[in-house]
Amino acid sequence: MMRALLVCAAYTGVLGAQTPRSPADSVHLTLEQSLARARTLSTEVLVASDSLRVSGARVLAAYGAFLPGVTGGAYALSAQGTTFLSGSALRASQAGWYAAEYQVSTALNIFNGLRDRAALKSSRFLQDAAGFSLEQAKQRITFDVLQSYFQVVLDHALIDVANSNLALSRSRQARLEGQVQVGFRSPPDLFRQRAQTASDEAGVIDIHARAQTDLVGLLRRLRLEATREYSVLDPQLDTTSLAADALDMSSLIAHALASRPDLLAAQSRASAAAAAIAQATGEYLPQVVLGADFGVYGRNYEWERLNGVNALNESQRAIGSQLDSQGLGVISLGVVVPIFDRFATRFDIERARATSHITTLAAEDARLQVLGDVRQATDDYRAAVQKLRATDAGLASAQEAFDAVSARFDVGLGIFLDVEAAQSALSEAKAQHAAASVNLVLQKQVLRYVTGTPLGTP
Repeated sequence: MMRALLVCAAYTGVLGAQTPRSPADSVHLTLEQSLARARTLSTEVLVASDSLRVSGARVLAAYGAFLPGVTGGAYALSAQGTTFLSGSALRASQAGWYAAEYQVSTALNIFNGLRDRAALKSSRFLQDAAGFSLEQAKQRITFDVLQSYFQVVLDHALIDVANSNLALSRSRQARLEGQVQVGFRSPPDLFRQRAQTASDEAGVIDIHARAQTDLVGLLRRLRLEATREYSVLDPQLDTTSLAADALDMSSLIAHALASRPDLLAAQSRASAAAAAIAQATGEYLPQVVLGADFGVYGRNYEWERLNGVNALNESQRAIGSQLDSQGLGVISLGVVVPIFDRFATRFDIERARATSHITTLAAEDARLQVLGDVRQATDDYRAAVQKLRATDAGLASAQEAFDAVSARFDVGLGIFLDVEAAQSALSEAKAQHAAASVNLVLQKQVLRYVTGTPLGTP
């Protein structure tokens, strides 16, 4: 993943601060606004936020396993039918009655093989992993937007280079037109210049088209509607080199191992998986549950006939008074000992062990990835510093060569092919210097990214 990021960074660049040409009614985008929007509204961050909320609910549920469960219920009925009264013989009677009841039940899990404790531990680790994953999502989308934003900024710089190159070609073509008319220049030079001017115009069209494509890519990452007009404001960039002690490998690695969100998330998932082994093993142990039930019941017969004779010869208490004083309470202590569960527990344990092994391997791979990222980012940053210095010298030399060749050509001492080659070399040097400038700024952000340091505006 990091190799892809660095390759993409190598193709981005800008020289100084430019002002993009845009309609007056366009929406202006700044780097600060874009990064803030990406950290809060990107799809990846929103999904990670949902996962964090779910993990928080999981921890709450794990805490709730230590508390007694309480249920309550109530019912009322009115019925009639045939019942049987037991005495010296079974005698059927017809009756109508109404009844009411309410009850409360609770159960406390005293011991269940420490599974609740292991589940709570696992859920805490998973919550930590979700938090680290959210932070990693913010870091990743921030860096992605940084690269996309600077690609658009590079396009602005390349548009300036292309426009400047086209202006030079048009100006030289205008001079050649007059010089050919007075016989000072030969027509082939004019024809070559016309071809070069047409080629430069095509180059301007191409870079404008690429700039629009890159802008759409940025808008997609920011979840903005691409049907509106946008202008990207170029930031001022700091291309000063970092101090030597800031590139100390041991310090960078230590900071990365302690701060990289993806590594911390992988380690938390491995710890959660290890706790899940204890949770599965607890299924072999007995469970002890303390229960308590209390119910209040009341019933009144409205009528009762036995062999057609009214059998209600006693007065009955009102249903309300029965519910006030007529209750039944039960306290129970239950023990469940697993004897044979058809190897279900063994399967759960083996599955938990396999998951723990996989997550442990993933955490180790993440650690090795961090070490490699820090090494690569450090080397790439040093290369970026050297490349910027080289392009500084190259740009100065290309400018001097172009000025000298143009001066000789203007007084009739040079040939057109030399001017054309010098102009192409100058344009290429400007583009390389622009790319090297932003690449250096991005490599600073890469160092922050691989060490787990929050990214910010350059």
